[in-house]
Amino acid sequence: MKKLIMICALVGATFAQAQAQRQDNRERDPEKMAERMSQRMGEKLDLTTEQEEQLKNLFIEEANKRKEIEEARKEEMKTAKEDHKEKLEAILSPEQLEKWEAEKKEAGDKMRERRKRRRGIDE
Repeated sequence: MKKLIMICALVGATFAQAQAQRQDNRERDPEKMAERMSQRMGEKLDLTTEQEEQLKNLFIEEANKRKEIEEARKEEMKTAKEDHKEKLEAILSPEQLEKWEAEKKEAGDKMRERRKRRRGIDE
């Protein structure tokens, strides 16, 4: 029985380590990703060097557009959050607002704790 448990533990640890390495190996640089993708398409689709270069430029351009959209979205969400807070402050008394903020913080702490437990189980 102990051997079976040890084998299961080793297999689980090996799987977890392989998963972590896969996540670390993901390239995050848009230019490297564009280069890799255009080369892969070039091999599979028998593209010319010029086509590969055009694809690489297209992928870089799209990555930059997505980044701009994401940044604009973050700014929009920040503005909406600030607007919401101002409206809450206009409605609630300072004591009520303080109590509400404390409850929100407590709920957030509980959520983070649940995530930690889930990650501990998943890893």
